Amino acid sequence: MDLKLLSMAIGHLSCVVLCIGIILGMLFYKRLSGLHKCLTCYLALMLAVEVASVAVMMYCSSNLIILPIFSFLEMLFFVYLYNRYLLPRPDKLLLGLGLAGAIFIIAEFLQNFVFATVAIKDFQPYAKVVDNFIIVIMALFFFYQRANSFCETMFTNFRLNAVILIFFTINAIMFLPFNFFINDNTGTQFYVWTINVAVIALFYTYLVSLIYTCGIKNKCHIA
Repeated sequence: MDLKLLSMAIGHLSCVVLCIGIILGMLFYKRLSGLHKCLTCYLALMLAVEVASVAVMMYCSSNLIILPIFSFLEMLFFVYLYNRYLLPRPDKLLLGLGLAGAIFIIAEFLQNFVFATVAIKDFQPYAKVVDNFIIVIMALFFFYQRANSFCETMFTNFRLNAVILIFFTINAIMFLPFNFFINDNTGTQFYVWTINVAVIALFYTYLVSLIYTCGIKNKCHIA
């Protein structure tokens, strides 16, 4: 199979996984814990971004404008997720970091798409890198808090946090050379993009499995 077709097929698979997760979340909404309801909302947000990306691509020559908007929403979501469900109490440092990230992303959006001071060939989505970086910091902070905690519940949500840390670290690595891939003519970007899309599909699948376990088996504790 052609690599581009394979990448598109995996992208379609991601959308299918998202739809399954959303349907499960809706069917068993009353059984879900607050955390799992939040994860269902995240899947819905990701599907909305996918639809918006395709819609913009149909009417414009590029859908790059979606990337900073997506980064902004995703970062705010995880700031809320960690401070509401994964950490014992809201952390002012993380909230301040999220605010700083939001300001940076808004400034970059204005620079690139309102004032148009950067050409497409020079476009580098630092917004997505910042988004990933802040989420990775929150995941590391989670481990730091648990390492300094000696209660019996110190490993609650450990696996979920580990998956978040691994996924967003890989995602950050993928987006750092984004400008190079835009201007690359060797086809390397398709290999990298295929790997990235496959990792995203696996991440969504893991989140759906958590919703399934909580909703179907009524076991909402995450180890």
